[in-house]
Amino acid sequence: MASKSYLIFTDLDGTLIDHQNYSLGANDKIIKKLTQNSHQVIINSSKTYSEIKKLINTLHLANMPFSSENGAFIFFPKKIFSKPARSISHERYWKLQLTKMTSRQWYIYLKTQKKNFQFDLVQDTPKITLKKITNLKNITGMLDRMGSQLIIWKDSQYQLNKFHNNLKTKVGGTINEGGRFIQVSSPCNKRIAAKVIIHNYKVLFHDRLEKEIIALGDSENDKSMLNFCNYPCVINNPHSTPPHIISSKRNVYKSSKKSPQGWQEAINHLNEVLPRTIL
Repeated sequence: MASKSYLIFTDLDGTLIDHQNYSLGANDKIIKKLTQNSHQVIINSSKTYSEIKKLINTLHLANMPFSSENGAFIFFPKKIFSKPARSISHERYWKLQLTKMTSRQWYIYLKTQKKNFQFDLVQDTPKITLKKITNLKNITGMLDRMGSQLIIWKDSQYQLNKFHNNLKTKVGGTINEGGRFIQVSSPCNKRIAAKVIIHNYKVLFHDRLEKEIIALGDSENDKSMLNFCNYPCVINNPHSTPPHIISSKRNVYKSSKKSPQGWQEAINHLNEVLPRTIL
C-alpha cells in the first residue's frame, strides 16, 4: 500500500455483475485500476465461498478479504493478514465464522418447518428448476454452503413474519432476503462482516487507510452495509426491491443504469466526489 487506501465493499449479483447473465461488463478493468491505485475491493456477498473464490481469481483479488453467505463467514488471505482471533486455516485463507449453526443443522431444522409453512428448500429443488431460476449453467457452487440454507418462499407475507419470529425465538435464527432466495442462518449481515474486516485492516494498515468507507449494493440484504458506510451507492436493479436507506444518510448515490454498467457509473461518480480521486 503505497498511498492511502479506500476500502470499497461490494455486493455481486445485481451490483458488480449482471443480475441475469452474470456479465462483469468493463468492471474487471475498473477493479484493476482501483487495485493498481492501492484501493481495496472487498466482496461482501450472499454467494458461497466456492462461488466467490472463482470470481476472485478472475478479478485478481486474491490479496483481499471477502465475506460469504451474507456475512456468515469472512476469509482473510494468509499472505497479507496475520491470523485473526477465532479463525481457522482454510486453504490459502484464515476462515472466520460469525454464525453459530452449520448448513447441515439448518437443513434438518427447516425440514421440520415444512409442515407449518409453504416453502421449497433450494437444496432439495431439482437442478433443472434452479438453473432456470438462477440462469446459472453450474449450480454446484451455490449449493456448497457452510452456515446457511436457501429457501424459495411460497406462502403469504403474514406467514413469512410468523416463520421469521419462530426462527428467532426457537433457534436464534434470522432471514436475509436476496434477489431470488431467502437465506436462513444464525444472525449475520453484511454490516457486521464489514466492521470485522475494517477492524482487521486497521490493525494491519492503521495510518494508510482513508477514513471514508464505500459500499455498493442493490437489494435488501445490502441495507445494513449501505447504511453503515460513509458513501453508499445503490445500484439500480429492476428485479429486486431497493434497499431502504435511512433518510438522514449523506452522500447517497443511486445509479440510473443497472449492473454491470451501474457499478461503473457509481465508481465514476465517487471518483468525482471523494476527497481524493480513486481512478
